[in-house]
Amino acid sequence: MIYNRYMRIGSRIVRPDEVGLWPAEILQISVYRGMKDSLVFMRQCAVRCREARLPYVIHPINFSLFDEEAFRDLREMAEWSDLGMILHDERTAEGRVKGGAERLFREALAELASKNAVSFENATDTGDVLWFWAEYADSITIDLGHVEAWGLDSVAFVQGLDEAAVRKVEYVHMHRNNGWRSGLTDHWPLTRDCREVMALRELLRRKRNVGVLLEINETDRIPESLEILRELRDGC
Repeated sequence: MIYNRYMRIGSRIVRPDEVGLWPAEILQISVYRGMKDSLVFMRQCAVRCREARLPYVIHPINFSLFDEEAFRDLREMAEWSDLGMILHDERTAEGRVKGGAERLFREALAELASKNAVSFENATDTGDVLWFWAEYADSITIDLGHVEAWGLDSVAFVQGLDEAAVRKVEYVHMHRNNGWRSGLTDHWPLTRDCREVMALRELLRRKRNVGVLLEINETDRIPESLEILRELRDGC
């Protein structure tokens, strides 16, 4: 858990040479299943973060707790992580993780949680994530760009969170939903007046000790978006 009083600001990285490129107080090592050498990069990034004394989380993408091969990789990532892992919410072909799937899911989650902390992000089904968080999450990662991409108002979404959910919020993924490109509508750089920034401001009124992690595709715009986050923090 993040115990400092105010939010810590940082960005995602994929390769070790990205450690130290931008002023960051926390980093997220994103690991993409199917990407060549993804686990090698993960280990190298973790070593570089430790050398730089930068706290970090590991964020596996497209790794399911139900997949035996993926779960082996998740166990390794849990052992390499610092503050913990951010996983995506999951669903089965039938819908919610219930019945026999619930037992398997809880067993796998308990094994990971015994190695390191686990936080769940809204990514698979933001429309039903409040149920998933209530059932399975001890820690929550709110992805405000995904909320907007789902067709929801991120400001209203944050305002509507009950106190139990707010207490669980530990991380926030920040990027802007701004129209199609490369198969996605989100992961654009922030602007000072975008709804995602306004939603983060609403969250900070309720809870300040969160880790805020940029996930934008235009890496040359990361410094600008980091500055927007610092201005927001200073204003709060």
